[in-house]
Amino acid sequence: MAVPSTILLGISAVVTAVALGSTYALTAGSTEDRAPHAERNYGELPPDDFGGPVTLSQSPSVSPSTSSTRIPSPSAGPKKRSTEAAEPNRSGDRLGSSAPVEADPLSSPPAQDHPGSGDTGVPPKKKLRVHRGDLVIRTPGKVIDGLEVHGRINVEAPNVTIRNTKVIVPTSSETAGISNNNDNGAGMLVSNVEVLAENAAPGVNGVVGHDFTLQSSEIHHVTDQVHITGSNVIVRDNWFHDNYHFESDPYQDGGASHDDSIQIIGGGNITIAGNRFTGAYNAGVMITQSIRDVDGVTIRDNLLGGGGCTVNISEKGRGPVDGLVIRDNRFLSDQRIDGCAIIHPSTTKVTHSGNVWDDTGRPVALSRG
Repeated sequence: MAVPSTILLGISAVVTAVALGSTYALTAGSTEDRAPHAERNYGELPPDDFGGPVTLSQSPSVSPSTSSTRIPSPSAGPKKRSTEAAEPNRSGDRLGSSAPVEADPLSSPPAQDHPGSGDTGVPPKKKLRVHRGDLVIRTPGKVIDGLEVHGRINVEAPNVTIRNTKVIVPTSSETAGISNNNDNGAGMLVSNVEVLAENAAPGVNGVVGHDFTLQSSEIHHVTDQVHITGSNVIVRDNWFHDNYHFESDPYQDGGASHDDSIQIIGGGNITIAGNRFTGAYNAGVMITQSIRDVDGVTIRDNLLGGGGCTVNISEKGRGPVDGLVIRDNRFLSDQRIDGCAIIHPSTTKVTHSGNVWDDTGRPVALSRG
């Protein structure tokens, strides 16, 4: 018996509706969770090139020096943060595909407004989720926000943001708390973070790499706060303090630690602006050219202290450091070598102006070394 065409059309409509519904169910999925998720990888990370250890072996048993009142004892727990309301970031620029150069506007604090507990690190009212273990970030543009990481963060993707996060670096794995020291992590932005070592140990650093911006952050109780291994770096409006120093450091062949607030071992287009430095034993800013030439560094509008000499330039047999500008900084009078604010080889020319001693306002003179 022939089926009326109206019935056939009705059956066809039902089948089509069911099919379309099934397709939607397969493609739509559940509502997207827009909360940030940290990617997890608990394997070993690539070694950081900062002159320290490259394995995850147990740290040697050593004790920090007590020779300087600026160096904390190993029994000191993490510092309590001030409950003052956090001020907004003074700078909002981000390192993108075209890195800023010195001519670009980078805001800096006035001489009496250097970064401290009220405007660096995690805002006091920010709630943090605890994550235990290392994080390896491989998603471009990933945002890490509001974590307390008991481990290390290694960035292996471009334009990753890490903000409002505390990183407590295990002392059994001497390396950096945050690193993009590879060919894939360009454009990393680290903002309002706090980095410190879990306990006193040599070789634990703060932020290591190249092609990144570090801003409005607090890094303390590590050996080196920042280790720059390449070009296109902005370090601004941060507070660096309380370096760990060891009179017998296994990574210095048993000699004293070379703890610096910032060490630059290669690269160019580097701006260090508006930071506060205290507590390094070796240098506040150390330029060594250990792995490649350094060309194009501006150090400006900082409160600089610490070190034998606070800013120390070494050529390491690679010839002069070119394009070095040091201007409008205030220097604390806490160097181990009295009055040695800036030391440089005679072959490296330093463009400097407006550098004064913080306590007297008198001009700072260059030292030759």
